[in-house]
Parts: sequence; structure tokens; C-alpha cells
Amino acid sequence: MQNKKHFVSIIIPNYNRASLIGETLESIISQTYENWECIIVDDGSTDNSVLVILEYVKKDSRFQLSQRPDDYSKGANACRNIGIQKAQGDYIIFFDSDDLMLENHIEQKLETIRSGDYDFIVARSRYFNNPENKNPLNYRELGKIPITADNYIQKKINWITFDPIIRTDVARSIRFTEKNRSAEEYNYFVKLVLTTEKAIAIDEILTKRRIHEGSYQVNLKTEKDIAINQFHYFYDTFLEVRHMGISKSSSQFLLSESCKILYRQIDLLNFSEKGELYILLIRTFGFFKGINKIRLLEL
Repeated sequence: MQNKKHFVSIIIPNYNRASLIGETLESIISQTYENWECIIVDDGSTDNSVLVILEYVKKDSRFQLSQRPDDYSKGANACRNIGIQKAQGDYIIFFDSDDLMLENHIEQKLETIRSGDYDFIVARSRYFNNPENKNPLNYRELGKIPITADNYIQKKINWITFDPIIRTDVARSIRFTEKNRSAEEYNYFVKLVLTTEKAIAIDEILTKRRIHEGSYQVNLKTEKDIAINQFHYFYDTFLEVRHMGISKSSSQFLLSESCKILYRQIDLLNFSEKGELYILLIRTFGFFKGINKIRLLEL
């Protein structure tokens, strides 16, 4: 199976991970499947990350380092978009600069996606440094019910950014949002399942995930920050995908979840944002149900 026809691109955004990324890259070097490239896109690190990465580039030509241009949007998702455009592989795996691949990560994913007419497949991850089980991974009904747009959008199934392998032409047909808000990966995968449902999940743990204090969610400071980010998690996704053939039930789900977060906090939005939301509520739910939701927001 290891030939140029089945070339895999691994895309890693990096920001200030000098103390961790070496372990990540070692886990990639240790893969049982060897026909890969690893594109690391640095997001303007201020530590020694670039020096660490360059050492790996020197000793293994499969590693590539790119720098996010200064005039390009900052953030992990912007780096992922840059990596997607540079990818030469037939398949793409998104990975993070502080997590670890099990040795059969690539081989198992590639074998599965090539076993049928699939555009992407989804594996699983587990924490390796989380003895207190904080924020445990929740895959919900993944593997028990089909991977469909409605099931994913409506939170009946779930996965982590680095769980899938995706055909490159499919991955490249959509983009990660670059608005630098919380849980942007959900936005990307909503677009993915609206693009194709030719996918399956496998009950195989292929990634060891690290939990640490540097994550975006940990660093959210105030209740207002948390609320507005949770709102945009659903609302921005709705705005972006409403013309992608999304079902009525999934459209209503995204707006309903947005509204739940804003109950008693509608003043988090300015006048123009409120007006746009209210119009969309009436268009999506119909006049009477839409007005009822607006009234609840204004209580």
C-alpha cells in the first residue's frame, strides 16, 4: 500500500509550542506508514518553536515549515487553510502541535478510507494526561448512528479535529472560518457533512490528546466572553451554511441554540446584530414562532 498513489498530507498549525511540538513530530516519524508529508504552518511564534521545527526539517525532508504571512489572518484555522493549499497528498489529516499519533494512526485511517467509497472517515482520540477526566471527550452516538449532516449539526454525533482523514479535493473545497472565535472546527465539519455524507466512523483510538492550560477555552476570562463565543459557535455557522442545502430542522437547531445562549443576555448584541437575528428567526421559524422567540429574548 505504501506508494506515491496514496500520499498523505498532515497539516499542523503551530504557535509557541517549542516545549511540546518535538514530541508530536517524533510520533509522526514513528508511523508505520511512511508515505506522508507534514506541513507545519507557524502562526508567528515568539518562542523557539521555529528553531525546533527547523531541526526536524533538516533531518527529515518530509517535514515542511511555512510561516503565516504578516498580512494574513492570525489563528490556527488560518494556518490550516494555508496548509490545505500547500498539500500535495491524496488525503489530508489535520493535527495539533501538542498531541500524539499512535504508531498506526496513518496506516489505519488510510486503510479504512480506501476500503470503500468514502470521502472521509472518523477515528477516535483519548487524553493521556487527564487523570481527573476534566472536559472528557464526548463522541455521543458516533458509530451507532450514521454520519449525516443532520446528525452532526444537531449534535447527535461528535468528533475532534484530528480524528478524520479527508480526501484532499473534498477538504480543499471548503475552508476553515478565520474569525478566531470559539470552536471553529465545528464550523468546518458542518460544511464538510453538508458537502458529503460518504463517511463512516471506526471504533479505533488513534490519537493521544493533551490537555493543558494553554488552550483557548481555558483562557476565556469572563462570563460575557464565554457567552458571546458560544453564541457565535452556532450563529456564525448558520450564516455561513444557510445556502448550502442545510435542512430546515438543522437551520432551526442552529438558531435555537444561538438564542438559548442569548436569553437574558440579548444586550451582548448591538442594534444591527439584533435586527439581523430577528429577521432570520422569522424567516426560519415562520412569523408566529419567530415572534415568540424574539419575545423570549427580550424578557
